[in-house]
Amino acid sequence: MLDGVLCADAGLESARAHALVVPVLVKKMFRVSDMATEFAVSALWRLCRGADAGAGACCAEALRVGAFQKLLLLLQVGCGGVTKDRASELLKLLNGFRGSVECIETVDFRGLKRPF
Repeated sequence: MLDGVLCADAGLESARAHALVVPVLVKKMFRVSDMATEFAVSALWRLCRGADAGAGACCAEALRVGAFQKLLLLLQVGCGGVTKDRASELLKLLNGFRGSVECIETVDFRGLKRPF
């Protein structure tokens, strides 16, 4: 349903303005079903593509909530052709924002001694 709403410009702008759209989509990847994962990737792809500030904010938020790692996993375990293409394009889009956002939870590395 959300994927269909995002086809319209008004739906896309409304979804980009909502703070929980990207975190919920990323969270539902691999948790519900293969079809839900495909729709989540499609919706994220629609939200993150484009040259405007809203798309950039969606990319940064997707990185913060772990989309990069989940998309890599999706490509490793396999998916359909369209979903594979969209996941690959999303990874390319998100890669441009990786330097500005820390996408690894630092809580996981509390006891790790860093060389710097």
